[in-house]
Amino acid sequence: MSKQDIKSYTSRLQNETKAKKYADRFESGPHKRIDRREQRAVRKIFSDLPDCRSVLDVPSGAGRFIETLSQGGRRVIEADVAFEILEYARDRATKARAEAIAIQGDASRLPLPDGAVDCVFSNRLLHHILKSEERKLLLREFHRVCSRWTVVSFFNYKGFSRVRGLLKRLKGRTPPYTNQPTQAEFSAEAAESGFRVKTIVPTGMPWVSQKYFVLEKA
Repeated sequence: MSKQDIKSYTSRLQNETKAKKYADRFESGPHKRIDRREQRAVRKIFSDLPDCRSVLDVPSGAGRFIETLSQGGRRVIEADVAFEILEYARDRATKARAEAIAIQGDASRLPLPDGAVDCVFSNRLLHHILKSEERKLLLREFHRVCSRWTVVSFFNYKGFSRVRGLLKRLKGRTPPYTNQPTQAEFSAEAAESGFRVKTIVPTGMPWVSQKYFVLEKA
């Protein structure tokens, strides 16, 4: 079994030690800078998103986006397949005094009815899924659950690919980009899943691979 498919990803945080490590991951060092960059981009996206009063954050992890997603009184559902990490998400929601609930659920089979939320937000999930059909399975599930919007992170690893590959090899690492989609290929997958691309929001300078796709139901 591939280490980058739906089945393996859904089991990643299902023990207390891994959950604690992930909950602390973005609290310091380089990951703290990544968190600031992501929060800034997500805050901008949701401030410009019309008619968005509820959002599903999946996989929510430790709930680090709860303050940003709940701004303006927006209702948040935090969902993750790992019960262990949801404890941290609940605690953050309480501290933020957000109108939020946490539910355990697999992103490919969400325990929610059609059109349950105005928007689905999914950060740092799809680049772990190497098979196009599995990515589209997730996108179709997001399409089912949202009434209008879906915001997903995308890592454009094929952009500046030669430079990225060289830097990885200089560090003694093998570039893991071979099976990643191009930006055009991912746009096509979104369209096949029932979305149109409203906009693509960068998280930094052009060479920063992470971007956010703002998708609207077609």
